[in-house]
Amino acid sequence: MANAIINNAFYDDLDERWYNDDGHIIGLLKAESRLKAVYVREIFARENVSAHAKVLDIGCGAGLISNKLAVDGYEMFGIDQSASSVAVAERHAPKGSKVHYTAGNAFELPYEDNSFDAVMLLDFLEHVEEPGRAIREASRVLKPGGIILFYTFNRTFIAGLLAVKAVEFIAKDCPKNFHLLRMFIKPGELNDMLKLAGIKGLDLRGLRPMIFHWPFLASVLGRKVHKRFDFKFTSNLSLGYMGFGKKD
Repeated sequence: MANAIINNAFYDDLDERWYNDDGHIIGLLKAESRLKAVYVREIFARENVSAHAKVLDIGCGAGLISNKLAVDGYEMFGIDQSASSVAVAERHAPKGSKVHYTAGNAFELPYEDNSFDAVMLLDFLEHVEEPGRAIREASRVLKPGGIILFYTFNRTFIAGLLAVKAVEFIAKDCPKNFHLLRMFIKPGELNDMLKLAGIKGLDLRGLRPMIFHWPFLASVLGRKVHKRFDFKFTSNLSLGYMGFGKKD
């Protein structure tokens, strides 16, 4: 599978399943997003990112996190290569909030230099062949002193087992090549990419599913994602991990 191509096309066909189909594999992403939003809010509070800051969500999908943050008052900008996913994000944007979605290329962002107070790369870097290039482009549009947040998977045996094989087993309709182990990123590799982009990494935190929890067992037995499937933070970075850095 070393030469397999990541499957990013299936997102185009999800439509309202992004929000309404807990049985689909996207249910895992929804469950992760709940905890990711907690982390982002924590870091914004710690780093004094104001409630009216401009935040860019690269690889925003259907706005699972951007729409949550828009409720807090942040001016959210989301970009994704999937035009249909962006359309879903727009339909679910909170009324009266400042949310701007566009379909576009993460390697050629349609924004001026130093435009944003924070940039998010969540569940994105393991879906592109040149993650370092994407980080450099994200850094270009980030203001000096701005915050960049990320979430990705570690390239380990356990990540291959859980984030690839177990996911394929749990979701009977899991699309082929939803994840590829070869595209997962070790923390040291990511830190090198950040340095090359002028970003100083400041924090890393692991995420893992709540295994000793009925929804996890129900998901395995029923071979679909239980709507209460959940994740928790951990100091162990061997599966998925979040973090943030600051632009010099």
